[in-house]
Amino acid sequence: MGTLKTVRRYLSNPFVWAGLVSLGAVSALVYLVVNVWVMPAFTRHDVSVTVPDVINSSEREARASLESAALQVETVILRKPNLPRDVVIDQNPPPFAEVKPGRRVYLTINTGDTTTVVVPRVESFGIRQAQNMLMQADLIVGSVQPDSIPSVYKDIITQQDPPAGERVAPGTTVHLLFGTGLGATNVLVPDVSGMHPDDARILLLDMRLRSIVIDDTRDDSLRIVTQSPAAGTSVREGYEVRLFLRDPDTEDVAQ
Repeated sequence: MGTLKTVRRYLSNPFVWAGLVSLGAVSALVYLVVNVWVMPAFTRHDVSVTVPDVINSSEREARASLESAALQVETVILRKPNLPRDVVIDQNPPPFAEVKPGRRVYLTINTGDTTTVVVPRVESFGIRQAQNMLMQADLIVGSVQPDSIPSVYKDIITQQDPPAGERVAPGTTVHLLFGTGLGATNVLVPDVSGMHPDDARILLLDMRLRSIVIDDTRDDSLRIVTQSPAAGTSVREGYEVRLFLRDPDTEDVAQ
């Protein structure tokens, strides 16, 4: 009975109801701000580009067409003498797909060359998928070990040796490192504005931080104009710092 009287007393108190109404109003306001302004600005769900059809194009033509559409390019080399040579025979995502700017498009190109193979890029793929990609390229999977530098993406390949794009003999062994998740120690993000992306990557790795370059147009003259998180932010080891080569507030930035 004492508990019931206490509840009734609270419910009859106008200050309790005023507090509940205020809390509900604040919660609704926060919800609107996050969902209407913050999240759309961060994810940019309303921004997309159409993937060009580059099937049967040369690698140079295909790369130019995709990069002009604010897309990144990764090539996968086949060595099949019975297929058309030196042209794109497959692409992923497929032609006319709607994707975010900056999305990586994988082009399958047949060289017909059976004397060497090009090491595929398996970084950013899961361990099993990376192993399958290497075996499909007639390469041998060597050691698969945890990376000494933490990474936000657990069990994802962070480094490979030989590197992607190198031409080697069939049967060459490729060694892999994979991420183990964020570290337990916090570090301060350094200021890399004005730096070349390669130099920034090295500096961040020295501080046990990862990085990703936004709007990487392969223009060697571009420098980092801003970063996220900002310099001085405390983050856990392995955190991924986003490096922008252009102002992220402009419409042509690929995010």
